[in-house]
Amino acid sequence: MGHTMVIAVRPEDLDRLDVLVTAQQSAELRWQAAAETHAGLLDLRGPALREARIQIRAERERVREAGAHRVTRWRALAPALRTELADRGLLQEWEPIPAGAQQAGQNLGGTGPHAGAGLTARLCVTLPDDLAVPLLRGLYWTNLPHLQALEAWTIRWGTWTAAVRNAPTEAHEERARAASQVVTTGAVLRQALHRTVNRTPRP
Repeated sequence: MGHTMVIAVRPEDLDRLDVLVTAQQSAELRWQAAAETHAGLLDLRGPALREARIQIRAERERVREAGAHRVTRWRALAPALRTELADRGLLQEWEPIPAGAQQAGQNLGGTGPHAGAGLTARLCVTLPDDLAVPLLRGLYWTNLPHLQALEAWTIRWGTWTAAVRNAPTEAHEERARAASQVVTTGAVLRQALHRTVNRTPRP
Protein backbone atom coordinates (compact mmCIF):
# COMPACT_ATOMS: atom_id res chain seq x y z
CA MET A 1 0.00 0.00 0.00
CA GLY A 2 1.40 3.39 -0.95
CA HIS A 3 0.90 6.79 0.68
CA THR A 4 0.65 9.68 -1.77
CA MET A 5 1.84 13.09 -0.55
CA VAL A 6 2.01 16.45 -2.27
CA ILE A 7 4.43 19.02 -0.86
CA ALA A 8 5.54 22.49 -1.82
CA VAL A 9 9.17 22.65 -3.01
CA ARG A 10 11.51 24.95 -4.87
CA PRO A 11 11.15 24.56 -8.66
CA GLU A 12 14.90 24.23 -9.11
CA ASP A 13 15.05 21.34 -6.62
CA LEU A 14 12.21 19.53 -8.36
CA ASP A 15 13.92 20.03 -11.73
CA ARG A 16 17.17 18.60 -10.38
CA LEU A 17 15.31 15.62 -8.94
CA ASP A 18 13.70 14.91 -12.32
CA VAL A 19 17.09 15.18 -14.05
CA LEU A 20 18.42 12.60 -11.60
CA VAL A 21 15.47 10.27 -12.22
CA THR A 22 15.89 10.56 -16.00
CA ALA A 23 19.59 9.74 -15.70
CA GLN A 24 18.79 6.74 -13.51
CA GLN A 25 16.21 5.51 -16.03
CA SER A 26 18.82 5.74 -18.79
CA ALA A 27 21.30 3.83 -16.63
CA GLU A 28 18.74 1.09 -16.06
CA LEU A 29 18.02 0.81 -19.78
CA ARG A 30 21.73 0.34 -20.42
CA TRP A 31 21.90 -2.25 -17.64
CA GLN A 32 18.92 -4.15 -19.06
CA ALA A 33 20.36 -4.15 -22.58
CA ALA A 34 23.60 -5.58 -21.22
CA ALA A 35 21.70 -8.19 -19.16
CA GLU A 36 19.67 -9.27 -22.20
CA THR A 37 22.81 -9.56 -24.31
CA HIS A 38 24.55 -11.57 -21.60
CA ALA A 39 21.56 -13.91 -21.35
CA GLY A 40 21.50 -14.36 -25.13
CA LEU A 41 17.81 -13.43 -25.44
CA LEU A 42 17.99 -13.19 -29.23
CA ASP A 43 18.91 -16.87 -29.45
CA LEU A 44 16.27 -18.14 -27.00
CA ARG A 45 12.74 -19.33 -27.73
CA GLY A 46 9.70 -20.54 -25.81
CA PRO A 47 10.09 -21.49 -22.13
CA ALA A 48 13.80 -20.67 -22.11
CA LEU A 49 13.08 -17.11 -23.32
CA ARG A 50 10.30 -16.64 -20.75
CA GLU A 51 12.51 -17.92 -17.94
CA ALA A 52 15.37 -15.63 -18.95
CA ARG A 53 13.06 -12.62 -18.99
CA ILE A 54 11.69 -13.55 -15.56
CA GLN A 55 15.21 -13.74 -14.18
CA ILE A 56 16.16 -10.38 -15.68
CA ARG A 57 13.04 -8.73 -14.26
CA ALA A 58 13.76 -10.22 -10.83
CA GLU A 59 17.34 -9.00 -10.93
CA ARG A 60 16.19 -5.56 -12.10
CA GLU A 61 13.87 -5.36 -9.10
CA ARG A 62 16.63 -6.50 -6.77
CA VAL A 63 18.95 -3.81 -8.12
CA ARG A 64 16.21 -1.20 -7.67
CA GLU A 65 15.56 -2.30 -4.11
CA ALA A 66 19.28 -2.07 -3.40
CA GLY A 67 19.11 1.59 -4.45
CA ALA A 68 21.31 1.33 -7.52
CA HIS A 69 18.56 2.27 -10.01
CA ARG A 70 16.44 5.10 -8.60
CA VAL A 71 14.07 5.29 -11.55
CA THR A 72 11.13 7.08 -9.88
CA ARG A 73 10.89 10.11 -7.64
CA TRP A 74 10.26 8.07 -4.52
CA ARG A 75 13.16 5.73 -5.27
CA ALA A 76 15.40 8.75 -5.84
CA LEU A 77 14.36 10.24 -2.49
CA ALA A 78 14.35 6.98 -0.52
CA PRO A 79 18.02 6.83 0.65
CA ALA A 80 18.04 10.44 1.84
CA LEU A 81 14.58 10.14 3.38
CA ARG A 82 15.62 7.03 5.29
CA THR A 83 18.68 8.91 6.57
CA GLU A 84 16.52 11.91 7.49
CA LEU A 85 14.08 9.71 9.41
CA ALA A 86 16.95 8.04 11.25
CA ASP A 87 18.59 11.37 12.11
CA ARG A 88 15.30 12.64 13.56
CA GLY A 89 14.75 9.47 15.59
CA LEU A 90 11.66 8.55 13.57
CA LEU A 91 12.86 5.31 12.01
CA GLN A 92 11.35 3.05 14.64
CA GLU A 93 8.11 1.29 15.57
CA TRP A 94 5.32 3.69 16.54
CA GLU A 95 1.81 3.15 17.82
CA PRO A 96 -0.86 3.72 15.15
CA ILE A 97 -2.34 7.20 14.84
CA PRO A 98 -5.68 7.28 16.68
CA ALA A 99 -8.76 7.16 14.46
CA GLY A 100 -9.95 10.64 13.58
CA ALA A 101 -6.75 12.34 14.69
CA GLN A 102 -5.36 15.23 12.69
CA GLN A 103 -2.68 14.03 10.27
CA ALA A 104 0.95 15.00 10.78
CA GLY A 105 1.25 17.10 7.64
CA GLN A 106 -1.49 19.55 8.57
CA ASN A 107 -0.85 20.31 12.20
CA LEU A 108 -2.10 23.31 14.10
CA GLY A 109 0.82 25.67 14.44
CA GLY A 110 2.84 24.11 11.62
CA THR A 111 4.00 26.11 8.66
CA GLY A 112 1.48 24.56 6.25
CA PRO A 113 1.88 23.46 2.64
CA HIS A 114 2.40 26.90 1.10
CA ALA A 115 4.81 28.47 3.59
CA GLY A 116 8.33 29.43 2.70
CA ALA A 117 9.69 31.75 0.06
CA GLY A 118 10.10 30.18 -3.35
CA LEU A 119 8.16 26.97 -2.63
CA THR A 120 6.07 27.30 -5.78
CA ALA A 121 6.49 23.82 -7.29
CA ARG A 122 4.63 20.72 -6.14
CA LEU A 123 6.27 17.36 -5.57
CA CYS A 124 3.82 14.47 -5.71
CA VAL A 125 5.33 11.27 -4.40
CA THR A 126 3.88 7.91 -3.34
CA LEU A 127 5.92 6.39 -0.53
CA PRO A 128 5.92 2.71 0.44
CA ASP A 129 4.87 1.72 3.95
CA ASP A 130 8.42 1.27 5.24
CA LEU A 131 9.01 5.01 4.72
CA ALA A 132 5.53 6.51 5.02
CA VAL A 133 4.49 4.77 8.24
CA PRO A 134 7.42 5.92 10.43
CA LEU A 135 7.18 9.37 8.85
CA LEU A 136 3.46 9.84 9.55
CA ARG A 137 3.28 8.04 12.88
CA GLY A 138 6.56 9.42 14.14
CA LEU A 139 5.58 13.01 13.41
CA TYR A 140 2.16 12.52 14.95
CA TRP A 141 3.53 11.29 18.26
CA THR A 142 6.55 13.61 18.46
CA ASN A 143 4.40 16.62 17.55
CA LEU A 144 1.63 15.73 19.99
CA PRO A 145 3.01 17.51 23.12
CA HIS A 146 3.59 20.70 21.14
CA LEU A 147 0.14 20.53 19.57
CA GLN A 148 -1.41 20.05 22.98
CA ALA A 149 0.50 23.10 24.21
CA LEU A 150 -0.85 25.11 21.27
CA GLU A 151 -4.39 23.93 22.01
CA ALA A 152 -4.04 24.94 25.66
CA TRP A 153 -2.69 28.32 24.56
CA THR A 154 -5.67 28.86 22.25
CA ILE A 155 -8.12 27.93 25.00
CA ARG A 156 -6.47 30.50 27.26
CA TRP A 157 -5.86 33.35 24.83
CA GLY A 158 -8.30 32.72 21.99
CA THR A 159 -7.60 32.86 18.27
CA TRP A 160 -4.36 34.33 17.05
CA THR A 161 -6.13 37.46 15.75
CA ALA A 162 -7.63 38.15 19.17
CA ALA A 163 -4.44 37.21 20.99
CA VAL A 164 -2.37 39.72 19.03
CA ARG A 165 -4.39 42.44 20.71
CA ASN A 166 -4.96 40.90 24.13
CA ALA A 167 -2.09 38.54 25.00
CA PRO A 168 1.13 39.83 26.54
CA THR A 169 4.48 39.54 24.77
CA GLU A 170 5.41 36.56 26.94
CA ALA A 171 2.36 34.67 25.69
CA HIS A 172 3.30 35.38 22.08
CA GLU A 173 6.78 34.02 22.76
CA GLU A 174 5.31 30.93 24.42
CA ARG A 175 3.18 30.20 21.36
CA ALA A 176 6.10 30.80 19.01
CA ARG A 177 8.23 28.31 20.95
CA ALA A 178 5.56 25.62 20.79
CA ALA A 179 4.85 26.23 17.09
CA SER A 180 8.54 26.09 16.22
CA GLN A 181 8.72 22.54 17.58
CA VAL A 182 6.02 21.24 15.22
CA VAL A 183 7.51 19.37 12.25
CA THR A 184 5.43 18.74 9.13
CA THR A 185 5.79 15.97 6.59
CA GLY A 186 6.65 18.66 4.05
CA ALA A 187 9.61 19.84 6.12
CA VAL A 188 11.02 16.31 6.35
CA LEU A 189 10.52 15.59 2.65
CA ARG A 190 12.00 18.93 1.61
CA GLN A 191 15.10 18.15 3.66
CA ALA A 192 15.33 14.71 2.04
CA LEU A 193 14.97 16.36 -1.36
CA HIS A 194 17.73 18.82 -0.48
CA ARG A 195 20.01 15.94 0.56
CA THR A 196 19.19 14.07 -2.65
CA VAL A 197 19.82 16.81 -5.19
CA ASN A 198 22.92 18.14 -3.45
CA ARG A 199 24.69 14.88 -2.54
CA THR A 200 23.88 12.42 -5.28
CA PRO A 201 26.53 10.16 -6.83
CA ARG A 202 26.55 9.73 -10.58
CA PRO A 203 24.26 6.93 -11.86
